[in-house]
Amino acid sequence: MMWITIEQIKCLQALEKAGSFTKAASELSKAKSAVIYSINNLEEQVGFELVDRSSYRPTITAKGEEFLSEASKLTKQYDELIHRTQQISSNVETRLSISVSGIYGLDKLYPIIKKAMARYPSTEIILEREVLSGEKMLLNDRVDLAIFEDLSSIKNFDYKIVGKVDMYLVVAKDHPFLALPKKQQNFKSLSQFPQIIQRSTIPDDSTSIGVIEDSLKWRVTDTPSKKEIILNGFGWGRLPFSLIEKELKKGQLIHLKHLETKVPVTFCLGHKKEHHLGEVAQFIWDSF
Repeated sequence: MMWITIEQIKCLQALEKAGSFTKAASELSKAKSAVIYSINNLEEQVGFELVDRSSYRPTITAKGEEFLSEASKLTKQYDELIHRTQQISSNVETRLSISVSGIYGLDKLYPIIKKAMARYPSTEIILEREVLSGEKMLLNDRVDLAIFEDLSSIKNFDYKIVGKVDMYLVVAKDHPFLALPKKQQNFKSLSQFPQIIQRSTIPDDSTSIGVIEDSLKWRVTDTPSKKEIILNGFGWGRLPFSLIEKELKKGQLIHLKHLETKVPVTFCLGHKKEHHLGEVAQFIWDSF
């Protein structure tokens, strides 16, 4: 049975890089005799010569080069394991998942994520845009942190307010609803046209906000699609002001303010109370 060790492989790698046993020993902070002993034992284990010692300077044999090519994959994995273990020991997460409401502007979040990535380059940060499901994603442990607008389980979360947005009820400038006499422009008439709504990211979740039950409905999966469908006159719905400010100024979208003034939505950054924040999550939390 072969008993090849990481130490033996690293001694051979150091010899290949340094070109001599003396320099390899210096690089590894080992005695020269210890390096020679490790490589001799490695050759006994593999059953073939790894180092040609016939000349003044030792060189790696052809089989030795092939062995090192394969062994480098193992030492790379080993080094990554050591680094990950150090991360775990130091409370730095190896992976952090964050869900973000589809109507939350990312202009504030991106600089924070950029700083986190620079400070913790080995942590994999996963951003997931969601619709009306951030709270449930936290409860189901699908994410570590969430920025969401529907906070109904305050007792389950630690949270802080991280922003607000005004939702505007809008239609396209050429939508047939606007051709109705002003007196007939009410929610009952509006409900005869499709309401464009976003379905929850979680397939079996029936959560909805601002939906007229008796209206026709078109369901979409994201906010940009909802905006495009409304812009093209296929229906009506509420959109964040920050996303449609230009279209409102150009008159491409009409705010139905005689039916509904702007509706403010508050965003919270939250995590489960029993979930201990690692160093990266805490950095993001403190940055808001």
